[in-house]
Amino acid sequence: MVEDIINIVQDNIINNNLIKKDDKIVVAVSGGPDSMCLLDSLFKLKDKLKFKVVVAHVNHGIREESEQEKVYVEKFCKVRNIPFYYLKVDVPALSKERKMSEEACGRSIRYDFFEEVRKKENADSIAVAHNLNDNVETILLNIVRGTGLKGLTGMDFKFNNIIRPLLTIEKKDILLYNKELELNPCFDKTNEEEIYLRNKIRLTLIPFLEKLNPNFITNISRMREILKEDNDFIDNYCNNILQKIIIKEDNSSIIFNFSLFMDEHNSIKKRIIRKIIERSISNLDGIESIHILDILNLLQNNIKGKKYIIGNKFKIEIIKKNIAVIYNEGGKHE
Repeated sequence: MVEDIINIVQDNIINNNLIKKDDKIVVAVSGGPDSMCLLDSLFKLKDKLKFKVVVAHVNHGIREESEQEKVYVEKFCKVRNIPFYYLKVDVPALSKERKMSEEACGRSIRYDFFEEVRKKENADSIAVAHNLNDNVETILLNIVRGTGLKGLTGMDFKFNNIIRPLLTIEKKDILLYNKELELNPCFDKTNEEEIYLRNKIRLTLIPFLEKLNPNFITNISRMREILKEDNDFIDNYCNNILQKIIIKEDNSSIIFNFSLFMDEHNSIKKRIIRKIIERSISNLDGIESIHILDILNLLQNNIKGKKYIIGNKFKIEIIKKNIAVIYNEGGKHE
């Protein structure tokens, strides 16, 4: 199993251009089986593929055993002469201060720290240990919350500075990898508690679905590949249109000719609107289907001076026939 997984990780790296020669990679390591499999396999491949690794570990201040996990990961790195970065933070207190869930706050702190280490080390990417089971959980989570085609494709091998070399590997094989090498990873007991929606999907929904069909995980993975191919085609199509419709762009606004895509199918029009918003404000947080429909209706009516504002996120205004502008701080430009 060890050689099999190392070969899969190597194939994932090469086939998806995750790591290039002379790259430096920040490996996010909790000390659990997934991240230890990731770290160990990358360590074994680094000389062959000519890249370097450093490790970043976060103690969220939630569980008593977190200190032991830090010692475990630090020792693993010290023996192998891997640079080790550590952050300890009181997530429960900080989540209350920020008025966020502990889960969301912890994730935000982790990724901010990983990015901080990446910049400090002048590294190229951050490797995280998401595996095939995690991706299936993400897809089911998106379905439960409501999603479109993109949500059904789950996570990608690469997104911005994040890479996922284990994305095609099942959890059961990762556990065998740890066992065969006697890595003795740490186990987070909260992963076995149904305190988060993702945990409920992992612990209750997926086992139930596997009883209905033992090949459920594999089948979802195949579905994802088919849908990703379709989504990539549509995305590229929309990106080509997006480049044609933008008239002027700066840090505060984008002026675009919406008449150039109003004859497209509704699916394409909605996706282009999302892309314009994302290009303007860098994300789609809090942007729902109803907002997209309202904006589409605004553009279809095509009345000069009409505008659509979403809080302090952005404002879209029709400045003349077929021409609209999106400001990335709605209400600022009156």
